[in-house]
Amino acid sequence: MSLPRMVFDTLLADVPAGWQVAEVYVGANWVLALVEGADGTRRAGVASTPLHINAQSPFQIGHYKPQKDAGTIANLLRSDDPTSAAVGLATINALLQPVNLSTFDAADWLAEHCANRTVAIFGRFPFIDTEVRPTARKVWVFEQNSQAGEFGADDMASVLPQAEVVAITSSTIVNHTIDSILPHVSSESLVVLLGPSTPLTEKLFTCGIHALFGVQVVDVQQTAESILAGSGFQKLRDLRRVSLIA
Repeated sequence: MSLPRMVFDTLLADVPAGWQVAEVYVGANWVLALVEGADGTRRAGVASTPLHINAQSPFQIGHYKPQKDAGTIANLLRSDDPTSAAVGLATINALLQPVNLSTFDAADWLAEHCANRTVAIFGRFPFIDTEVRPTARKVWVFEQNSQAGEFGADDMASVLPQAEVVAITSSTIVNHTIDSILPHVSSESLVVLLGPSTPLTEKLFTCGIHALFGVQVVDVQQTAESILAGSGFQKLRDLRRVSLIA
């Protein structure tokens, strides 16, 4: 079994029983899943919406009340439909709620750990030029649709083994490209997963990931309203940035 496939199997193994997906909100940029336990406890999680929602997807922009077993919805993570996969990941993020979280800022943490190191980053994060490039020895930025100065999938085999730090947007779980990234990463590299879609679970440490930077939903209604309004991350309301470090 390859390391990337382990990410999916690890996330879906031992999904807590006794939970239902009560509501799902799909916006232009984000998905929110609200799960409910048998005792009435509610939890929420988010994930990124694909850039394009297929017309055939069962999840278009809007509000849904599935009232289905959370384990069933979580397994949508494996779906070939990216929006269904996002709903699956949001559900997983709602179910997996660790208690020993910290509040390290991802940009500050990376700036410190990238100093004098070679760094590969998947995703056009706004802090790359301000926080990472000034301290890193070399920075490679990867994107699916790469632009001038960026790298694409064809460059991973030659570039990633050179990277001492690899920071990966958690959107790669939604679009399944994490499957093609991790095999090229050196076993000596420091691997970081970041972004609102990040599953905050210590189980991912067994997959060669060392630090997780994600969010927790503080107020479901406020977050849901901003998601349906199509807000970008910086304008999403009532999210708290949190981290989990191995």
